[in-house]
Amino acid sequence: MKKTLLIILLSLSRIGYASEPSDSTVLRQSLFIIPHASYQQETSVAPGIAYGYYSKSNNISKISSVSGSVVYTFRNQFLFNITPKIYFNADKWYLYSNLSLRNYPDFYYGIGNKLTSTKQPYTSQNISFLIQPQYIVSKHFYVGVSFSSRYDRIVSDTSFEFVKRDIFSKFGHDGWTPFTQTNIGLVAAYDNRDNQFYPQNGFFAKAAYSSSKKGMGSTFSLQEVTFDFRHYIPIFASHVLAWQAYYAGVFGQNGIPFQLLPTVGGIDKLRGFRQGMYRENVLMLLQTEYRLPIYKRLKGAVFCSLGDVMNSSNYKIDKLKVAYGAGLRYRLNDARVHLRLDAAKNNYGDKLQFYITATEAF
Repeated sequence: MKKTLLIILLSLSRIGYASEPSDSTVLRQSLFIIPHASYQQETSVAPGIAYGYYSKSNNISKISSVSGSVVYTFRNQFLFNITPKIYFNADKWYLYSNLSLRNYPDFYYGIGNKLTSTKQPYTSQNISFLIQPQYIVSKHFYVGVSFSSRYDRIVSDTSFEFVKRDIFSKFGHDGWTPFTQTNIGLVAAYDNRDNQFYPQNGFFAKAAYSSSKKGMGSTFSLQEVTFDFRHYIPIFASHVLAWQAYYAGVFGQNGIPFQLLPTVGGIDKLRGFRQGMYRENVLMLLQTEYRLPIYKRLKGAVFCSLGDVMNSSNYKIDKLKVAYGAGLRYRLNDARVHLRLDAAKNNYGDKLQFYITATEAF
């Protein structure tokens, strides 16, 4: 309990830097470089620095921003992340990009949607880069290209030598040796949301396809497909019903590194499950969230999610994964960026999980 209170107090230190929401059509620019603490099951307590710049804009649905964080967790995990989202050339172009560096001690639980007896410690060291320039064909329709590159390396302790043969025979060896992936693809999106950070009205749909070729900047030949559909329905007096349908698939004929397989859980998808415990080459989920005002900048939310990972050869689900919970939101600036605190439970009997972060799950 003391640990949870400490996390909340550290996180609320962000509040003093936020300006009051503006009713003007011109949104003021805001800048954050502040102490930040987050928590989730995968990282434990994660103190660090969060930063974000949100540009001045006369359109709340198109706000250029550069955000990210530098975090070192109580489990000796280091994460650096920066995400520029830029509108330019009179809002005719939109550039989404991301750079991430991680030194991430974690556990390997095997592959599949059933709980296994495997729990092998390892450390993932990787650097990844993504850039998606998109042309705004019409007011809400975007098309563009995608380029990404990733290098991943596993570091394991001496205990791995005793279980390596068993792990490889059950789940394969892909991902346990260093690999590089360079993907090129296409992306299309429709977005008429009133705001990208905390939408209260509108619809968002995005489809992306990318491929990589072994020997051409990649260790594996893979195809990756994602579909993301979100709908935000205003009910009354700032009450909003939001829902998301999401599909992700990774396909390859010469193996797929386990790090690239979709996984449930974590801070955004099926909150309440541990990220990385269940992973396969296809993920499908549906989640909904009811968002309501409480007092001034403070808001609340209740949510429920269901879905699973599965193998594309049979799409079999052993036991559908269901998660549910509630949380609080605190508005930080005119751009509707919120501090988020969630508590979530699942139908597998796992203990209550807590998440503290900025931005919404979807």
